[in-house]
Amino acid sequence: MEGTEQNLAFFAVYNMETTDIVSLYQNSSEELYSLFEYFYDHFHTNPQNSSHGNFISSHSNNVHALDQLRTIKNKASSSSQFVKKMMASLPYTCQSQSPSPYFDLSLFRYDKPNVVKFKIKPGSDSGASDSRAKRISSFLFHPFFPLALSIQQTYMQPTVVNLHFRR
Repeated sequence: MEGTEQNLAFFAVYNMETTDIVSLYQNSSEELYSLFEYFYDHFHTNPQNSSHGNFISSHSNNVHALDQLRTIKNKASSSSQFVKKMMASLPYTCQSQSPSPYFDLSLFRYDKPNVVKFKIKPGSDSGASDSRAKRISSFLFHPFFPLALSIQQTYMQPTVVNLHFRR
């Protein structure tokens, strides 16, 4: 396969009430990207009885986030590759939809040179682990408290879960 065809994927828009497929899109479709840009909030499910969904900032409900997305798109070397990259993020995980005020672009605007950087060391402090073993770490951040969980998996070893917080 050629390089452009090996990442081929399709998305179906499905009507849950009528059980009909409304439309079918290739992952490089500009029309699908346009729907993604303007109706982002409809690409994930919010609990109907939860008010925290009203505070999730996205490019379809926040002009600052939309401006940031369009700036990134305009800087991209290939529009088709940019669209594929955005579509690769579908479906969304629940952790990517946070009501944290730190992610509200109408309240906070982060410039890359001024962003606070930090490191989280997911391993144990004992130093007894085998450095040759391949370790996979995942992080789960609390939406607004300064704490995170790290989940570390090593082949043929028990899973290690650590709680990290700011002192």
